[in-house]
Amino acid sequence: MNYMARLSRVSSHLMTLTGFFHGIPHMRRPLPTEVRTNVVRHRILKCLERAGPHHLTEVSATLAVKKNTLSELLDRMVRDGLVARELSPDDRRVVRLRITPAGKSAIKEFERSLMDNIGQYLKGLDPEDRRDLVTAMEAMVRILERHERTTGAQFPL
Repeated sequence: MNYMARLSRVSSHLMTLTGFFHGIPHMRRPLPTEVRTNVVRHRILKCLERAGPHHLTEVSATLAVKKNTLSELLDRMVRDGLVARELSPDDRRVVRLRITPAGKSAIKEFERSLMDNIGQYLKGLDPEDRRDLVTAMEAMVRILERHERTTGAQFPL
C-alpha cells in the first residue's frame, strides 16, 4: 500500500496528532494563529460529529479549551453556519450545540486540505524516510486511540 493510502487511513486522527504536538511546550515555532484556530474549529466539529449535540461545558471539558475562548469561536462558527444552537427538548433553558451539514462538509474539506499539504511534504522525502514517518504516525494514532478508549480522554489542543 502506498504512503498516501496509508495516511488516508489515519487522516481523521491527524488533527489529534497536530493538537498533541502543538501542546509540546518546547516546540520551536508555534502554529500560526489562523492554523491554530482551524485546528480548534476542526476538533470542535469532530467532537460534535462523534458525540452528537453537546452543551458548551461538555465541549470545553472534552477538548480542554477554556469556555470563554470556546464561546467566542462558537459564535463565529454559528454565524458561518457550521454549528447550530438548539434548545434541549427536556429543558428549554439548556442550549445544546450540534454540527450542521455545512460543518460536516468543512471537516471533509479541512482533512482533504491537510492530506494535500502532508502529501506535498512527503513527496520531498526519500522513500525510506517517507515509510518511516508514515509508520510512526500510524503507531502514534494507535497509541492515542488506545488511550482514548481506556480513559475516555482526548489530548488537549
